[in-house]
Amino acid sequence: MLDLNRLSKGIVALVIFVVSVFAFSGSVSAGSLSYYHQEFTYAATYEFNVEFYGHDVYFSGWAQDHVWDRHVLGYDMDEKYETTFYPLGQYIKGRHLPETMDGYDVVYLIEDAIEYGHVHFSGDRAVITYYLPYWEYRDYGISELKVVLEKEYYRGYTYYEVITAYPVYGPDVAIYEDGHWVN
Repeated sequence: MLDLNRLSKGIVALVIFVVSVFAFSGSVSAGSLSYYHQEFTYAATYEFNVEFYGHDVYFSGWAQDHVWDRHVLGYDMDEKYETTFYPLGQYIKGRHLPETMDGYDVVYLIEDAIEYGHVHFSGDRAVITYYLPYWEYRDYGISELKVVLEKEYYRGYTYYEVITAYPVYGPDVAIYEDGHWVN
């Protein structure tokens, strides 16, 4: 025989469980720094696709770690004279940065810089300065970005490797200089 009271309690419990799972996963994933890191790593590893002067550009794991650790999380910021930060809504040294970007945006902005930026060569290094167009400036709060590439050779194959990429200026770019926040 069907016990309607027990069945209705089971359905209510199931509905509460499903609603709580969706509520919990939404608050943990979208907008969280760990989720942005997953986006960044995925995009930099699998979707990064840009050429520089006819050569492929490689965004290695160690370079991804450097960009994320230094210019998002702030590692070694006290040992360096100046560190600038992408605005991903993170908390660093008591300061809450604006949240105008996600992990994908950081990678795509680096690609745009390599593709459209102004280049200065110094030996095998290329320092690229990218002045963001108005729509990107408005959306991200960054007006200037720098990317440093290094020319590499492997068995007769020439390619460039990302060394670092960081925002320079903009209303949402936080700057930590000589032990204190500048802006």
